Amino acid sequence: MISMSKAYSIRQPRMEGDSIAEISRKLEVSRDTVYKYLAMEDLSQRPPAPRAKASVLDRYRPLCLIRFSLHE
Repeated sequence: MISMSKAYSIRQPRMEGDSIAEISRKLEVSRDTVYKYLAMEDLSQRPPAPRAKASVLDRYRPLCLIRFSLHE
């Protein structure tokens, strides 16, 4: 992931007619990175996905299920 300022500085030279190779050399990023950021519609960063945390009681779940099924 590159900085937002660098992402925006990829688009401006392209609109001015610079080639992908020129932009790549000027900003010291790969051509694939230039293509990637030119293709993106929304340059805002996505919020990180929440991590699924295991419950403290998860390891006891099978035991609880057995006990509750015996009482029915």
